[in-house]
Amino acid sequence: MERSEHAAIEIEATAPQSIRGGAASPGTNVWWLFCALVLAIKLLLLWLDPTPKLFMGDSWSYIHTALIGSIPRDRSYFYGYLVRWLALWPHSFTPLLVFQALASGATAIVFALICSRLFRMSNRISFVFGLICALDPCQLVWERYVMTETFSLFVYVLVLYWSLLYLRDRRIWQLAVVQAFSVVLIGFRMSYLLVVLACTILLPLIAFALAPMRTVRNQSNPRRLSPLTTGFAHVVASLAIMLLMHGAYKEVYGKLSKRESAYLHDSGAHLVSVWAPVLEPSDATDSRLGELIANGHQFKIHDLTLRNAQHFGEDFLIDRWRKIEKKRRKSDRIAKETAMNALRRRPLQIVGLAMKTYMGYWGIASIQSYAREDLGYGELTEEQVKVLAEKFRFITVKLLPAQPFSLLQRYFLAGWPYYFIVVVSPLTCALATWVSRQRAFALLLFIHVSILMVVVTALSPQACIRYLQPVSLLTLLSIAICVDCLARRARPAAMQSAS
Repeated sequence: MERSEHAAIEIEATAPQSIRGGAASPGTNVWWLFCALVLAIKLLLLWLDPTPKLFMGDSWSYIHTALIGSIPRDRSYFYGYLVRWLALWPHSFTPLLVFQALASGATAIVFALICSRLFRMSNRISFVFGLICALDPCQLVWERYVMTETFSLFVYVLVLYWSLLYLRDRRIWQLAVVQAFSVVLIGFRMSYLLVVLACTILLPLIAFALAPMRTVRNQSNPRRLSPLTTGFAHVVASLAIMLLMHGAYKEVYGKLSKRESAYLHDSGAHLVSVWAPVLEPSDATDSRLGELIANGHQFKIHDLTLRNAQHFGEDFLIDRWRKIEKKRRKSDRIAKETAMNALRRRPLQIVGLAMKTYMGYWGIASIQSYAREDLGYGELTEEQVKVLAEKFRFITVKLLPAQPFSLLQRYFLAGWPYYFIVVVSPLTCALATWVSRQRAFALLLFIHVSILMVVVTALSPQACIRYLQPVSLLTLLSIAICVDCLARRARPAAMQSAS
């Protein structure tokens, strides 16, 4: 019964494109033309703006991994190996940029597939929003950077695509595919971890809680089981697959870094720095750190604008703490325990910090300033300039901000009005959930965007346009859902007026 319903849905979605033609239907030809157009646009922009860009010290961390295999303590490491294979071995960043442009084009194509196959939008709407996705300023500029954003977004849209397929078909093997792509995703960018963990449980719950109240046939058992029983089995399976795959990821990370197994090794330092303004001496699980927090006025611990400096700056919180506790593993463990104590005892103050970070996006001058900061800052050392010239044949100046803005950088800066739309994405996704024909699908988008907004506010030291990149993709998808709803409502009205 269910299989035939899904087949009917698929026929309904593709019928206008595939009922005619022989070996290749007109609809198929149109899709191939769309794919070719997207990739042609990406390659044309690469030809117009071919210069690699660096963002210190993220970029150098990945370059360091490529050069000697060193695994960063505070970042995912998959991208460093891509830099080795696609830039270090060819002795040029150009192959890396080509693959990033193609990956970004593939992101837009999968985005259009989600619109067409899963939300059942017309080809016209799917293609238009696929092209808008391909030209999204939150995506385009990072295609030129030695940064993980482009590849991680491509993997993220694959996670989203397979998650929606699972909601449609409710097959356990699809959960396994989702979890496999999710491990690759956090291997490229750990900021997706929270949404991955949350959806491990929420994805099967949505699939069965919003399913029609009828029996669901278990594929391995001829007896009919209730949605509640089958849903519980899927939650257990999802958790088991996640624990197995994430456990393997952490073991590999630990062995490669020659440290203990973990997602990251500096997560405590990050948390305690982001939440530094609300820390109290009593939160510390070590009296030495408690005393340091008590004397926080010496390094302006309550200053919201210095939270990034508390982590990385000389003579600030983490620098002072590591001079006191020199064992890196122990110092990070104590920092994490301290941050979690603050969260348990004063959650409303942490929420207040998140709101203040969120309000940092609301101002024309501030959002333009953050956009400029995202394009790179800092100064390379003589040794780094030499390494770039010898290993990658890339000649650059020492002071990164001294370089003139490129075409895509200017486009990124000019896109600031759009960023105001992105930061209200939970409202847009909530509206899409209300109007969508596939309410479970749209609800998943709302959950994703809500969790990602928590990450970019509660777990970030300041407003940052770069962090909004996956949120932007979800925003465009929710807008496409709303446009599709309007188009469907306008169609009967147009037919009535014509008659």
